[in-house]
Amino acid sequence: MASAPHPSNEESSSVRPEEFPPVTPPSAGFIVQLFLIPALIVIAVIAVWALFGQLAHSENDWTQLTAAISSNNELRRWPAAEGLAQLLRNEQISPPTDREPLAKNPVVAESLTKMLSHSLASTSNADEEIRHQEFLSRMLGALDADQMTLPVLAEAMKDSHDVVVRKSSLMAIALIAGRHFDQATGYSAAVAAGQPIPPLSERGLPRTDPTISDPAVLEQLRRAAQDPDAVVRHLAGYTLGNVGGPEALEQLRAMLSDGNRMAQANAANGLARNGSTDGVPTLIQLLKTSLKPFQFDPDSMLPKAESGLDQSRKYEPTSEEIRQAEAKFHIEESQIARNSLTAVSDLWPQIDADSRDQLLTIIKTIAADFPEPDLGVRQQAGELLKTIGPQ
Repeated sequence: MASAPHPSNEESSSVRPEEFPPVTPPSAGFIVQLFLIPALIVIAVIAVWALFGQLAHSENDWTQLTAAISSNNELRRWPAAEGLAQLLRNEQISPPTDREPLAKNPVVAESLTKMLSHSLASTSNADEEIRHQEFLSRMLGALDADQMTLPVLAEAMKDSHDVVVRKSSLMAIALIAGRHFDQATGYSAAVAAGQPIPPLSERGLPRTDPTISDPAVLEQLRRAAQDPDAVVRHLAGYTLGNVGGPEALEQLRAMLSDGNRMAQANAANGLARNGSTDGVPTLIQLLKTSLKPFQFDPDSMLPKAESGLDQSRKYEPTSEEIRQAEAKFHIEESQIARNSLTAVSDLWPQIDADSRDQLLTIIKTIAADFPEPDLGVRQQAGELLKTIGPQ
């Protein structure tokens, strides 16, 4: 086999040194690219690994989180509160078996209530401060420490605080009262055992005592039921249904004539939850009107129209505003129909014959023709027809 040709001595000698590229020392930029940037990447990776390792450890150590909540450093306090909230959520899904739940831990309750009290006492109206108050109010709803949480939530419900905070506090009270209500009536025990829900006649309803007896909370609930804000009112109605007792039921009866459909629905459902048929006429009306198709209401845009400079011009909503209004309509009407059907199911043995006839006609119509997109309402109505049997 012929070997590769080699340059002759004459050819080699013809290559002059000046034809080679010049040799220069490496630049500072080249050294940075070659050594410093990779080193920084390695350091960053190590730092991220260490940070996540510390976070994972902190999430398993609630004592560190509660200690950090008391810190004056905002960069420590709020991440710690969020970490503790995650622990509480995890325990709701999978309760611990080797120790007392954090929801009943007095140290956790004291840390969170002090944090919210301190925030409520501040005069700051900054968006961040309000978000903190909203977050903490919701967190207190997960705690089983009424003596510590209820007084702070009563303060957060006052109309001197931002309406967002008040709504969160109402939802927290509803959660607390709801747990007490379910435990007292046997609902929770039946669900935990996978058994049928006991009928109203076996749940000791209506209750003679409220599930929450804190006078400050009850006073703020009474005020919330008459609040100018419709959302505050219907949250109050939902909460009163979980509180129960003679005074709460009296307030719910008054709310049946509220101008807001969600407030009316929560009042009627709250009465039904407590074994009262006083809201049946309202349930009939709510179920009837839930079948009506969406129609845009120009009055819903009046606050925006009134803020304009020219009051003589008619407000023309955009297509996006109409779309959002329709989506909200369907969500609310589906929720009203679902809750009303549940209330009718609970009360059916106690409902008078005339009301039964009216309800039966409406339920059959819902099972066949409830407006889309929530076809689940039709299914629920169909299941209810099977439960109550042929009439």
